[in-house]
Amino acid sequence: MEIKFEFSDYVLKKFFEETGKRQGWLPANNRVAVVSVSGGGDSVALLWLFHKFYDGKIFVVHINHGIRGLEADEDEKFVMNLASELKIEGVAKKINVPEQKLKGESIEAAARRLRREAICEIINQKFSTSYFLTPACFLGHNRDDLAETVLFNILRGSGIRGAVGMTECTEYNGIKFYRPLLGLRRDFLREILRVRGIQWREDKTNADDAYTRNFIRLKVLPLINSKINSAAVEHLATLGEDMRTLRQYEELQSRKLLEQCRESETPNLILSRKVLRSYTNDERALVIREAGRILELKTLSRGRCEELANLIAKPSHFIFQWCNGMTVKSDKGKIIFERGEIK
Repeated sequence: MEIKFEFSDYVLKKFFEETGKRQGWLPANNRVAVVSVSGGGDSVALLWLFHKFYDGKIFVVHINHGIRGLEADEDEKFVMNLASELKIEGVAKKINVPEQKLKGESIEAAARRLRREAICEIINQKFSTSYFLTPACFLGHNRDDLAETVLFNILRGSGIRGAVGMTECTEYNGIKFYRPLLGLRRDFLREILRVRGIQWREDKTNADDAYTRNFIRLKVLPLINSKINSAAVEHLATLGEDMRTLRQYEELQSRKLLEQCRESETPNLILSRKVLRSYTNDERALVIREAGRILELKTLSRGRCEELANLIAKPSHFIFQWCNGMTVKSDKGKIIFERGEIK
């Protein structure tokens, strides 16, 4: 549920500690908090909270996506200066999203994927040789981000999994990514900074409604707020939280079903078609979604998921293009998930 309170350090500390204990990253013990800071208000507020209330080691990471030229370089400089002022060690890494995005992948999706890969690379390089520190990455997604993602996914037809929006913790390449700010609204986080005289930078592309998520934030939600319900953001965020429980149950069932039909996972995920055909169509859909989750793929719409489930159930040969260069195909009684475009 949305957190509403004053801006006092005492209350903010209480929120920070309660969130950390619920999500599992407090007490700090030997955990190093790798805070991903873009320079925007959300991530700067996140860094301030950790600097103020976290009693373990903090490390700042900034990813320059190579999209916005000089402005992005200024963001990088701002973040590194901020880390230095707070006496926190940090590193910036520049990537080239436009050049590295996959065929059919949006620039937004590519940026998220490449950012996570870059963060994992930095963490592994910096902390892999330490036997005393367990790194975890912390992201600045807020309650408005949660609501926007829930709405976007509902409109895409991604079902229960998509209606969750975003979870408090995900794992990528063995590294946990936490989202401590999902209980706080975007404006509230900026007010925390304003009352303390802390600066942040605004990404000008956030005002460009050519990007789908920006369009939802700038056009769709304000219209819903004014014409339908002024509490739409909170209702969408609450829906995401309610659906989280259902998703957890679904994932438990999905993992069991996947393990029963899994034949291999290296280098490609290979499943037994015979076992899959013994499942109901709903169970096949659960396996498909679980495969997508462990392979870090874009969630299929309900329609496309059903299409793939039906292809698996039939005896004929098929090749199915998922996304991001992932192909699903049948071959001699096996269902194979492999990277590469259809030839």
